[in-house]
Amino acid sequence: MPKIVDHDERRLAIVHATWRLIAAKGFRATTMREIAKASGVANGGLFPYFQDKQELIGATFEHVFAATNQRFAEVRAGKVGLAALRELMLQILPLDEERVLESRIVIPFWEYAANEPQLRELHERTLELWSSEFADDLEAAKRLGEVRLEVDIESAADQLVAMLNGAQTLAVLSPGRSSPERLTAMLDNYLLLLR
Repeated sequence: MPKIVDHDERRLAIVHATWRLIAAKGFRATTMREIAKASGVANGGLFPYFQDKQELIGATFEHVFAATNQRFAEVRAGKVGLAALRELMLQILPLDEERVLESRIVIPFWEYAANEPQLRELHERTLELWSSEFADDLEAAKRLGEVRLEVDIESAADQLVAMLNGAQTLAVLSPGRSSPERLTAMLDNYLLLLR
């Protein structure tokens, strides 16, 4: 009797293998053959799950985004305003090996997204979700008196996105300048400016 394969489970296993390979050696240096081998599928066995490398990097980026949101959901309970915002930022900032590896996925994704409309749209959707979350937390913080009334919420949310992008780049390209203590201090100093 042939083995029954769970399609979603196999896709996730391929994404996990891709994630590790890209983090270790970069997207360009990672071949579909290596991904297939690491995923435990035959050469050409990726195609029922992913049409090409572009689709695979999109799925890998979505996996990183979902993993961050899962971490955030686990620690957010009962937090509002700046406490909730800080917690979300801490789940995105590259403060440990796992999140540095995530940054190593995000950076090559940006290059692909710059030239591929579908990937750019995926990036815009994820940024919009996080920006909206940042804005909601900032609005709540303003209502609670944790943020000055004159703070422009949209601009502050944009600055947080730029901070995250910069922190991810530093973690990959200049790890000596991106210790967890330094990145956490950067975040806390920015939040102080909003008070």
